[in-house]
Amino acid sequence: MPWHIPEDFAHFKKITMGHTVVMGEKTFESIGKPLPGRKNIIITLLKNYHPEGVDVIHGLDELFALAQGDDEVFVIGGATIYKLTLPYADRLYLTRVNITLDGDAFFPQIDFENDFEIVEEGDVLFSAKQGLEYQFVVAERAIAPPHNSADTSMPM
Repeated sequence: MPWHIPEDFAHFKKITMGHTVVMGEKTFESIGKPLPGRKNIIITLLKNYHPEGVDVIHGLDELFALAQGDDEVFVIGGATIYKLTLPYADRLYLTRVNITLDGDAFFPQIDFENDFEIVEEGDVLFSAKQGLEYQFVVAERAIAPPHNSADTSMPM
């Protein structure tokens, strides 16, 4: 992420603690270690990738099996993993940051007209550390997503 908003990290920790977090290997490498207090799952195409303290899987069918029993599973990046899992999401926890940047990886476009509706918008806050305005938003899917699919393999 091109910003560091401590309040966003605290919010992330609060909502994900005790739950499953899912990420790609690049996101895991950028964090550098498993997130404590959460079940960490890495989705990767790399067959010999086995960092300590995490579950490594190679497709969504494995994710659905490993995450059973958790009432919320949080996908935390990167762009490919977001794109792969978004069709199965029923809730999004978003942090809107008031900044325009160039980049090479993005969260998928969300259709707030048809697919998701915003059910909670926090106040617009200001991060003194970064000088940025931000807002916590929760959106829920308008129509329930599929929870099982014929094709849950990783894209090649």
